[in-house]
Amino acid sequence: LRWTLDTMFMDVGLAMGMLFANAGLLGVHSYKVQQFGDLEHDFINPTDFAKGMNSMWWWECGLQGLHTVLSLLSIGHHPMAIKIFKFVLNAFYVAYLAFRTSSDTWRVDPAGVFKGDFMKNVKSGYLLALAYVSLCFFLNLYALRLAVGDEDA
Repeated sequence: LRWTLDTMFMDVGLAMGMLFANAGLLGVHSYKVQQFGDLEHDFINPTDFAKGMNSMWWWECGLQGLHTVLSLLSIGHHPMAIKIFKFVLNAFYVAYLAFRTSSDTWRVDPAGVFKGDFMKNVKSGYLLALAYVSLCFFLNLYALRLAVGDEDA
């Protein structure tokens, strides 16, 4: 019985940690979409937009890294198909973030905001990232339900 309770509490703790990290990511991406909308409708100037987006980058990377580490720990603790699927999703997104960080394409330049198709590319990127984080949020809710509701999960 003790081993079962320890296992369940560990599963629930990891699932709650992933859920909180993912809620933070939802906040970061929602902020990015909201700031982009403000820029699009001239409620904010490009310098403030760039400053806000550049400061959010490190929060996004940190929270995504935490989410991926917790996902890996969760697989190591008790492997399941949904946990492996979540980890693979997170690993691809972390690789994408690492690529953007190493190639220095993550910075938003205030002078380049209204040049070319910056607005179209950034808008689609922010919305896709928000959709990805929302999918992960619902996967985390399902994993939490499995951890709480089923001792064998």
